[in-house]
Amino acid sequence: MNPETVRNYFDNPRVVADYAAAAEGVGLWNSERKVFEEFIPRGARIIEFGCGAGRIALGLWELGYRDIAATDFAPNMAEAAKKIFARRGAKIRAFALDASDPNLPEESFGAAVFGFNGLMQIPKSERRRRAIRAIFGILKPGGVFVFTTHDREAKRNAAYWLSEKKQWETGSQQPVLDEFGDIFYEGDHGGIYIHSPSRGEVERALAEAGFEILLSKNRSEISPEPPAVEEFSDDCVFWCARKPEFTKK
Repeated sequence: MNPETVRNYFDNPRVVADYAAAAEGVGLWNSERKVFEEFIPRGARIIEFGCGAGRIALGLWELGYRDIAATDFAPNMAEAAKKIFARRGAKIRAFALDASDPNLPEESFGAAVFGFNGLMQIPKSERRRRAIRAIFGILKPGGVFVFTTHDREAKRNAAYWLSEKKQWETGSQQPVLDEFGDIFYEGDHGGIYIHSPSRGEVERALAEAGFEILLSKNRSEISPEPPAVEEFSDDCVFWCARKPEFTKK
């Protein structure tokens, strides 16, 4: 899967419009609010990756967080977020950035957020692991990384992944896919890529980067959500990982 295919999808004006509507209409999920307030100190300097049109960053601002940078791989998304922030009076910086190569100062943020399964929309496992390592690097010691993923091993998905496994074993999977767990499907506005990991896969990537895992819990176990959120997103796994106070050099 070419990263440009992913970027072009999210730069599509119709996709941007959908995300802008969610930023102002859906807002923070109850589960997001609970996790952020539990793990991110109010005075933390926060960077969000995959901000879309700013739904989460705006929600953080409304919770009282004041030092926020919102970034997205797709420039049109970052521009949409910037306009929404200005209209809502939220003093949030917004700009385009590749999470797998952010080129930001080391140990400069107290928290990083990668919501709505955005980390898993980075194609290829090495690029995702590179992003996790980069995020570890820009966090201050004790800083936290909050993100969500799907769960390939969830019972509700068992039949789908059994079918996919058979296709991979026979070499009949979609040619565009790079590895087992990849999904590419046709949405309302074009082809959508996402990787659905096992929990073990995520745990190994976090440990490889040096993170300690504080939370790995289904959204449905954290808080009930209103119908608008249930329609907006399937159940997912919330992760919170911490950079140790003292890291090996």
